[in-house]
Amino acid sequence: MASVCGGSLALMDAGVPISSAAAGVAIGLISCYPGTDTKHLEDYKLLTDILGIEDYMGDMDFKLAGTKKGITALQADVKIPGVPLKVIMEAVQQGTDAKSAIIDIMNDTISNSRYQP
Repeated sequence: MASVCGGSLALMDAGVPISSAAAGVAIGLISCYPGTDTKHLEDYKLLTDILGIEDYMGDMDFKLAGTKKGITALQADVKIPGVPLKVIMEAVQQGTDAKSAIIDIMNDTISNSRYQP
C-alpha cells in the first residue's frame, strides 16, 4: 500500500491542502483447515505488511487504508471458500493498528501540508 502512503506524502510536500496524512497496509491470512470447512477456521496467522510471495501463497490479502480518524477503503482478495467474521475483525484491528503506526512514521517526515495561500 505504498501508493497510498507515497501519494499522501507527495500531496503534502507539494502544498496541496489536505486535512491529514493517509496510509495503507496489507494484511495477509495463512491458514490450515480440514477439507473445505473454513467456517471453523482455528489454525491461522494474520501477517502485517505482506510481501508479494505472502500474497501469492496466502489465503487472503486484505488491504486497509485511511487516516488517523478512520478507515477510508477496504479491499480483500480471498482464495478460500470463506473467512469467518472473527478473522475479518482481527484483520481490521491489526490493519488499523499498523496504519496508525505508519502514519506516525510519515508524520515524522512531513506532519502537515506545506500549503501557503
